Amino acid sequence: MDLLRVISVAAVVIGHAYPAMPGEEYLQIWRMPLFFFLAGFFFSTSRTFSGEFAVRWRTLATPYISWFLILLVAVWAMEHTPWPFDEHVISGALAGGASTDMPFLAFWFISVMFFAALLLRILVSLPWWVGVIVALVGLTLAEIPESRMAYTVLGIGLVPACVTYMFAGYWFRRHFWRIPRPVPVGLACLVLGFGAVAMGAETMNMKWSGFGTYLLSPALAIIICCGMVLLFSTRIDAVLRRSAPVVTVISELVRTGTLVVFAHALVLYLALRWLDIEEPLTRTLLALLLCWGLGVLVNRTPASPYLTGLPARRSPRKPARATPAAPRP
Repeated sequence: MDLLRVISVAAVVIGHAYPAMPGEEYLQIWRMPLFFFLAGFFFSTSRTFSGEFAVRWRTLATPYISWFLILLVAVWAMEHTPWPFDEHVISGALAGGASTDMPFLAFWFISVMFFAALLLRILVSLPWWVGVIVALVGLTLAEIPESRMAYTVLGIGLVPACVTYMFAGYWFRRHFWRIPRPVPVGLACLVLGFGAVAMGAETMNMKWSGFGTYLLSPALAIIICCGMVLLFSTRIDAVLRRSAPVVTVISELVRTGTLVVFAHALVLYLALRWLDIEEPLTRTLLALLLCWGLGVLVNRTPASPYLTGLPARRSPRKPARATPAAPRP
């Protein structure tokens, strides 16, 4: 499952580095929904609303503020170079949602995730059908022609639509995850989801309130996410656990996810403007390697809570040598 989370982060970077890639529709249909689905899948059942707020403030809001300030400095610094950012980039970042642009490209997702987690905390305490109604209303409002849900402050208008995937992940884990024969079922989910896209089902771009074919595209995204979870939590998990070094690397990378989401856009921009690297896959690889490397280092410093939302990772201590017992007189 950690590998699936790493892949979801990498998919975000690929989507921003190569927005018009061949077969883009097969990536966009699950790229952002998977983030919300996994957040719902791992959603705690024991927190209160105030506890949820405290956790999300520490893991999402604190890095959001820290990276906003860091990138603000980067924007001002770039003003004195041949590659300045757009003049409205700061006002767009303050507004959030679909107004965000380089280097604040992915900020909309973090703010929406913050409020969606709080909304889900309320929904799970209510009858299940309340969550279904909220999801349907959210998707309907987002799909209205000329919808302005994505242009609300911090993208908060997208929250009811995006909580659909969190709600689905939450219920999937509790009622459908431990099904018999998960591998064949998971493969069938992927074939069904991607097959429908191949047959013409519209893909999504959620940042701009694009949720594809009304209700169908979100349903396909959820089916694909279910298939991925069924495969990665069983067969792929069993294979990976045979190698301790692989598990260690994946564990390290998954802790860098928040930093990668915030920092990769700046790396992509500098790679294109400063280093003149136009090849999308090269820029993707460069951004991932730099951000993953930076994240692993940051996770071992006092800056970790501010830049990754996680406490600093401590190196394991060597066991102390036993002191020989003094001989008895």
